[in-house]
Amino acid sequence: MQSMSRQQAAGSRQPAIQQKVEQVKATLAGFGRVIVAFSGGVDSTLLVKLARDVLGKENVLAVTADSPSLAREDLDEAKRLTRALDVQHLIIHTREVGRPEYRANTDARCYFCKQELFEELEEVAQAQRFPVVLYGAIGDDHLSGRSGHRAALRYGVRAPLQEAGLEKWEVRTLARVLGLANWDRPQNACLSSRIPHGQAVTEDKLRQIEAAESFLRARGFRQVRVRHLGRHARIEVGAEDVARLHDAALRIAVVRAFEAIGFQTVGVNRGGYIEGGADRPADEALLDALSAP
Repeated sequence: MQSMSRQQAAGSRQPAIQQKVEQVKATLAGFGRVIVAFSGGVDSTLLVKLARDVLGKENVLAVTADSPSLAREDLDEAKRLTRALDVQHLIIHTREVGRPEYRANTDARCYFCKQELFEELEEVAQAQRFPVVLYGAIGDDHLSGRSGHRAALRYGVRAPLQEAGLEKWEVRTLARVLGLANWDRPQNACLSSRIPHGQAVTEDKLRQIEAAESFLRARGFRQVRVRHLGRHARIEVGAEDVARLHDAALRIAVVRAFEAIGFQTVGVNRGGYIEGGADRPADEALLDALSAP
């Protein structure tokens, strides 16, 4: 017997997905009014959409934290999405990059980031009388042991998608069905994640990363990471796009642009993007050195 296609498999699981959605909706209804930490990613977008549908516009406030670790393109995307969703949107400024414990870039960096975020959201919630703060953690995240979840527990921040056990593929399926514009957006993370743990996070490094990634996205690359390795930049793009960087004209453009940004050398991971790639040692066997003639 032939194996079931992915589409057929997803269809056979629709009742289970719907049951999880109903659990999320029941949880939201019990809150009455909510603040949602809104990054503009598909997880938090789905959460805002469901909250808006259940509670109404006046009872949902999407809050985006703006800091040097957030790319301007991501901030603009968050603004576009909230307009499309017709929800209230507040942009606050967080200062995690100024905290020594964050800049030290240990394995606990995400904890200090979320601590800063949730402290600020707690103040907003109290000032505007919202009883609960939510964020877009999902079922897959529960198994990852990410330190940001410890901060959520400390501040009583709830994660309805995670509590219902929604996994990433289910979130994307729901987002597509609900017509969310970013349902297939590549997974993303803050700019600081491009710097290996143990190497200090600075605003200068974050600006270099943002400029380099923006350059590549402007040339059609969707999944992009530029790992900041001091004077060396390692490019990671989707595996299907690696071959594009063999084009001589594009290679020259990349080298010149990255040199202008402040990098002395540039490499490409021939295996494509891998989550957590910033912490891999620079293995020249995995890199294609880019050099302009």
